[in-house]
Amino acid sequence: MVEINFLGGANEVGRLSFLIKTQKERFLLDYGIDIQEMKVPIKPISTLNAVLLSHAHLDHCGLIPELYKRGFDHGVYSNPLSLDLTYMLLYDSLGIQKRNGEKLHYSERDIHKMKKLAMPTRNRTPIHFKETTVEFRHAGHVPGASSVLLDNKGKRIVYTGDINFIDTQLMKRADTNYDNIQTVLCESTYHYKNHPNRSELTKKLREKAKEVLLNGGTFLLPSFALGRTQEMLLIMQDLGFPVFVDGMGIEATKHILNHPDSVYNYKKMKQAFAKARKIRSHHDRKYAIKNPSIVITTSGMLNGGPIHYYIRKLWKRENCGMALTGFQVPGTVGHTLAHTGRYVHEGIDIQPNFNIDTMDFSAHCGRDDLINYLKKINPENVLLVHGENIDDFAKELKQMGFNAHAPHVGEKINV
Repeated sequence: MVEINFLGGANEVGRLSFLIKTQKERFLLDYGIDIQEMKVPIKPISTLNAVLLSHAHLDHCGLIPELYKRGFDHGVYSNPLSLDLTYMLLYDSLGIQKRNGEKLHYSERDIHKMKKLAMPTRNRTPIHFKETTVEFRHAGHVPGASSVLLDNKGKRIVYTGDINFIDTQLMKRADTNYDNIQTVLCESTYHYKNHPNRSELTKKLREKAKEVLLNGGTFLLPSFALGRTQEMLLIMQDLGFPVFVDGMGIEATKHILNHPDSVYNYKKMKQAFAKARKIRSHHDRKYAIKNPSIVITTSGMLNGGPIHYYIRKLWKRENCGMALTGFQVPGTVGHTLAHTGRYVHEGIDIQPNFNIDTMDFSAHCGRDDLINYLKKINPENVLLVHGENIDDFAKELKQMGFNAHAPHVGEKINV
């Protein structure tokens, strides 16, 4: 028998963490933090044999060093790129916590210990523990993202992590070739909707950018450092106008390019980044907006990063434009801008004169793809995670013949 403890990320989005207990072993799948409310998972009290990390987003990895602070002395297993990106994010997050005077969940020493004990693991390379074999599989979400397959004496459990089943310019679709799966811990972020056709959306974005550029303006693309920055680079690199990259996306792209197998077309990604102009200083930012240009910069939800400089400099100009290509969490600056047209940040409340478009370039799977995935692998049990208001979706899946359940944080289930 295998027991699954839902420590976070159940009937909610954020602070993902699941404790897998077998007869002899304890595995922690992800250990993240809710970056909006700074909520943390329930702390695992068991002695852990390993942490299995799906990918480098803070809602999945953001609290791992806290385990080392409490005495954990084993390795974090993950894709090599995911580990590199995780360290980048953890150091940055720690710096933000210090600047904001927030409670520190861990120290640099804890990150160093994590790095020292880390176990970089290639996809489809089995890792053998006492009675369980673990294997990472390509998840199609962002570079380095993996699903996790655990096989305990023939009882096979898949944790999807964040997953996507379409090809994009950046990523190949997820690996869905699984056999004899008993249980799936399945992300359900967009259980309620499908995403627009990616090719048509890409065409629309390029047309919006060209309209602004030919009118002499700057086209702003606030983007998540990991995944979205690189996809925007690929989409914008051949429009015939300068492309500038600002913020953490520069460092993230360098890490990604150190792992050629992490993206769909490495050569194209390398060329796009080499061609783009990297912004390093205030002077570079002033230069970037002197002439028609595309600026790809953090943060994706406008809560921090260089995007604030550009908005404050350009908000009066009608010939500029902006596209919000990622989900804007309620309460963020980006969400307010998308829904009210007002930019409210650090005492400033203005209404930009340029057009602001919202486009769904999600790196998560949509409803139909999620259902098709479950039909293909046909598990005995479906446990829905990483989603809100998913009880009704569990009922729908039951009507389709699945043994589906939407656990809550604190619940324990034997499979």
